Amino acid sequence: MKLLIVRHGESEKNTTGLVQGPNTQSNLTDLGRRQAQKLAERLKSEHIDLAFVSPMDRARQTADIILQYHPNTVVQYALDLSERSHGQYEGGPSSKPLEDWHASGLPFGEFKPEGGESWFGAGERVTGFIQSILNQHKNDSSTILIVGHGSVFTYFLMQADSQDTHAESKERYDYYHPSNTAMSTLELGENGQLKLISLNDVSHLDL
Repeated sequence: MKLLIVRHGESEKNTTGLVQGPNTQSNLTDLGRRQAQKLAERLKSEHIDLAFVSPMDRARQTADIILQYHPNTVVQYALDLSERSHGQYEGGPSSKPLEDWHASGLPFGEFKPEGGESWFGAGERVTGFIQSILNQHKNDSSTILIVGHGSVFTYFLMQADSQDTHAESKERYDYYHPSNTAMSTLELGENGQLKLISLNDVSHLDL
Protein backbone atom coordinates (compact mmCIF):
# COMPACT_ATOMS: atom_id res chain seq x y z
CA MET A 1 0.00 0.00 0.00
CA LYS A 2 1.22 3.47 -0.89
CA LEU A 3 0.17 6.91 0.35
CA LEU A 4 0.71 10.15 -1.58
CA ILE A 5 0.36 13.08 0.83
CA VAL A 6 -0.11 16.40 -1.02
CA ARG A 7 -0.57 19.93 0.27
CA HIS A 8 -2.83 22.17 -1.79
CA GLY A 9 -1.48 24.70 -4.29
CA GLU A 10 -0.96 28.35 -3.45
CA SER A 11 -4.26 29.95 -2.43
CA GLU A 12 -5.35 33.56 -2.49
CA LYS A 13 -5.04 33.95 1.26
CA ASN A 14 -1.57 32.32 1.27
CA THR A 15 -0.43 35.58 -0.33
CA THR A 16 -2.09 37.92 2.20
CA GLY A 17 -0.49 36.90 5.49
CA LEU A 18 -3.92 36.11 6.96
CA VAL A 19 -4.71 33.07 9.09
CA GLN A 20 -6.50 30.30 7.19
CA GLY A 21 -8.57 27.60 8.81
CA PRO A 22 -11.48 25.24 8.13
CA ASN A 23 -13.91 28.15 7.75
CA THR A 24 -11.69 30.00 5.30
CA GLN A 25 -12.64 29.48 1.69
CA SER A 26 -9.80 30.55 -0.54
CA ASN A 27 -9.42 29.68 -4.21
CA LEU A 28 -6.15 28.73 -5.84
CA THR A 29 -4.19 31.55 -7.40
CA ASP A 30 -2.97 31.32 -11.00
CA LEU A 31 0.35 30.14 -9.59
CA GLY A 32 -1.45 27.58 -7.42
CA ARG A 33 -3.25 26.17 -10.44
CA ARG A 34 0.03 25.93 -12.34
CA GLN A 35 1.65 24.17 -9.38
CA ALA A 36 -1.21 21.65 -9.25
CA GLN A 37 -1.06 21.12 -13.02
CA LYS A 38 2.65 20.34 -12.84
CA LEU A 39 1.99 17.79 -10.12
CA ALA A 40 -0.88 16.38 -12.20
CA GLU A 41 1.48 15.85 -15.12
CA ARG A 42 3.95 14.13 -12.83
CA LEU A 43 1.25 11.77 -11.51
CA LYS A 44 -0.41 11.23 -14.88
CA SER A 45 0.89 7.69 -15.27
CA GLU A 46 0.43 6.76 -11.57
CA HIS A 47 -2.46 4.43 -10.83
CA ILE A 48 -4.45 6.08 -8.04
CA ASP A 49 -7.13 3.87 -6.53
CA LEU A 50 -8.62 6.23 -3.96
CA ALA A 51 -8.42 9.90 -3.04
CA PHE A 52 -9.31 11.47 0.30
CA VAL A 53 -9.58 15.25 0.12
CA SER A 54 -10.17 18.09 2.56
CA PRO A 55 -13.44 19.84 1.67
CA MET A 56 -11.78 23.26 1.67
CA ASP A 57 -11.85 24.96 -1.76
CA ARG A 58 -8.08 25.13 -2.09
CA ALA A 59 -7.72 21.39 -1.48
CA ARG A 60 -10.67 20.38 -3.66
CA GLN A 61 -9.39 22.46 -6.57
CA THR A 62 -5.91 20.95 -6.24
CA ALA A 63 -7.36 17.44 -6.20
CA ASP A 64 -9.59 18.18 -9.19
CA ILE A 65 -6.59 19.23 -11.25
CA ILE A 66 -4.54 16.17 -10.24
CA LEU A 67 -7.43 13.77 -10.86
CA GLN A 68 -8.32 15.07 -14.32
CA TYR A 69 -6.14 12.20 -15.59
CA HIS A 70 -7.73 9.67 -13.23
CA PRO A 71 -11.47 9.67 -14.01
CA ASN A 72 -12.05 6.31 -12.35
CA THR A 73 -10.52 7.21 -9.00
CA VAL A 74 -13.00 7.11 -6.13
CA VAL A 75 -12.95 10.44 -4.26
CA GLN A 76 -14.10 11.05 -0.70
CA TYR A 77 -14.19 14.48 0.97
CA ALA A 78 -13.33 14.25 4.64
CA LEU A 79 -13.85 16.95 7.27
CA ASP A 80 -11.20 15.22 9.38
CA LEU A 81 -8.61 16.38 6.83
CA SER A 82 -9.50 20.05 7.33
CA GLU A 83 -6.86 22.54 8.36
CA ARG A 84 -6.35 23.34 12.04
CA SER A 85 -9.06 25.59 13.42
CA HIS A 86 -7.53 28.86 14.62
CA GLY A 87 -10.78 30.01 16.21
CA GLN A 88 -10.77 33.73 17.01
CA TYR A 89 -7.70 34.32 14.83
CA GLU A 90 -9.09 32.98 11.58
CA GLY A 91 -9.14 35.63 8.87
CA GLY A 92 -6.88 37.94 10.88
CA PRO A 93 -3.14 38.68 10.62
CA SER A 94 -0.90 35.66 11.20
CA SER A 95 1.29 37.70 13.58
CA LYS A 96 -1.42 37.89 16.27
CA PRO A 97 -1.62 34.18 17.26
CA LEU A 98 2.17 34.01 17.34
CA GLU A 99 2.29 36.99 19.71
CA ASP A 100 -0.35 35.48 21.98
CA TRP A 101 1.34 32.08 21.94
CA HIS A 102 4.66 33.61 23.06
CA ALA A 103 2.83 35.56 25.77
CA SER A 104 1.07 32.41 27.03
CA GLY A 105 4.29 30.64 27.95
CA LEU A 106 2.83 27.37 26.66
CA PRO A 107 4.63 24.96 24.33
CA PHE A 108 3.70 25.69 20.71
CA GLY A 109 1.74 22.47 20.30
CA GLU A 110 -0.39 23.06 23.40
CA PHE A 111 -1.49 26.63 22.66
CA LYS A 112 -5.22 26.51 21.88
CA PRO A 113 -6.93 29.63 20.50
CA GLU A 114 -10.38 30.48 21.80
CA GLY A 115 -12.85 28.49 19.72
CA GLY A 116 -10.05 26.63 17.95
CA GLU A 117 -7.67 23.69 18.18
CA SER A 118 -4.14 23.24 19.44
CA TRP A 119 -1.58 22.03 16.91
CA PHE A 120 -1.37 18.76 18.83
CA GLY A 121 -5.16 18.34 18.72
CA ALA A 122 -5.47 19.10 15.01
CA GLY A 123 -2.49 16.94 14.14
CA GLU A 124 -3.84 14.01 16.13
CA ARG A 125 -7.20 14.39 14.35
CA VAL A 126 -5.62 14.12 10.91
CA THR A 127 -3.19 11.40 11.96
CA GLY A 128 -6.04 9.36 13.43
CA PHE A 129 -8.01 9.68 10.18
CA ILE A 130 -5.05 8.57 8.07
CA GLN A 131 -4.47 5.67 10.46
CA SER A 132 -8.06 4.56 9.88
CA ILE A 133 -7.35 4.52 6.13
CA LEU A 134 -4.24 2.40 6.75
CA ASN A 135 -6.25 -0.03 8.86
CA GLN A 136 -8.87 -0.40 6.13
CA HIS A 137 -6.36 -1.00 3.33
CA LYS A 138 -3.41 -2.63 5.08
CA ASN A 139 -3.93 -5.91 3.25
CA ASP A 140 -4.17 -4.56 -0.29
CA SER A 141 -1.87 -2.83 -2.76
CA SER A 142 -3.85 0.39 -3.15
CA THR A 143 -2.27 3.71 -4.01
CA ILE A 144 -4.11 6.41 -2.09
CA LEU A 145 -3.90 10.16 -2.66
CA ILE A 146 -4.55 12.45 0.32
CA VAL A 147 -4.86 16.19 -0.34
CA GLY A 148 -4.98 18.64 2.52
CA HIS A 149 -3.13 21.28 4.50
CA GLY A 150 0.34 22.20 5.66
CA SER A 151 0.14 22.53 9.43
CA VAL A 152 -1.67 19.25 10.09
CA PHE A 153 0.40 17.35 7.53
CA THR A 154 3.53 18.57 9.31
CA TYR A 155 2.37 16.78 12.46
CA PHE A 156 1.52 13.61 10.57
CA LEU A 157 4.84 13.53 8.70
CA MET A 158 6.82 14.01 11.89
CA GLN A 159 4.91 11.15 13.50
CA ALA A 160 5.39 8.95 10.43
CA ASP A 161 9.13 9.60 10.57
CA SER A 162 9.25 8.77 14.30
CA GLN A 163 9.90 12.36 15.34
CA ASP A 164 8.85 13.64 18.76
CA THR A 165 6.17 16.24 18.04
CA HIS A 166 6.42 17.40 21.65
CA ALA A 167 10.06 18.43 21.25
CA GLU A 168 10.14 22.18 20.78
CA SER A 169 12.12 22.88 17.63
CA LYS A 170 11.16 25.40 14.96
CA GLU A 171 13.88 23.97 12.72
CA ARG A 172 12.34 20.50 12.93
CA TYR A 173 8.84 21.89 12.29
CA ASP A 174 10.05 23.84 9.26
CA TYR A 175 11.88 20.78 7.92
CA TYR A 176 8.68 18.72 7.86
CA HIS A 177 6.31 21.50 6.84
CA PRO A 178 5.21 21.03 3.20
CA SER A 179 5.26 23.91 0.74
CA ASN A 180 2.45 24.27 -1.80
CA THR A 181 1.90 21.03 -3.79
CA ALA A 182 4.77 19.30 -1.99
CA MET A 183 4.24 15.53 -2.11
CA SER A 184 5.41 12.96 0.41
CA THR A 185 5.33 9.25 -0.41
CA LEU A 186 4.89 6.60 2.26
CA GLU A 187 4.61 2.84 2.02
CA LEU A 188 3.08 0.36 4.42
CA GLY A 189 5.34 -2.66 4.78
CA GLU A 190 4.37 -6.26 5.42
CA ASN A 191 5.29 -5.70 9.07
CA GLY A 192 2.59 -3.05 9.32
CA GLN A 193 5.12 -0.23 9.68
CA LEU A 194 4.69 2.95 7.69
CA LYS A 195 7.90 4.02 5.94
CA LEU A 196 8.60 7.52 4.66
CA ILE A 197 10.00 7.12 1.14
CA SER A 198 10.22 10.77 0.13
CA LEU A 199 9.51 13.96 2.04
CA ASN A 200 7.88 17.08 0.59
CA ASP A 201 9.12 16.53 -2.94
CA VAL A 202 8.56 19.55 -5.20
CA SER A 203 10.76 18.47 -8.11
CA HIS A 204 7.74 18.77 -10.42
CA LEU A 205 7.83 22.56 -9.93
CA ASP A 206 11.20 22.69 -11.70
CA LEU A 207 9.77 21.26 -14.92
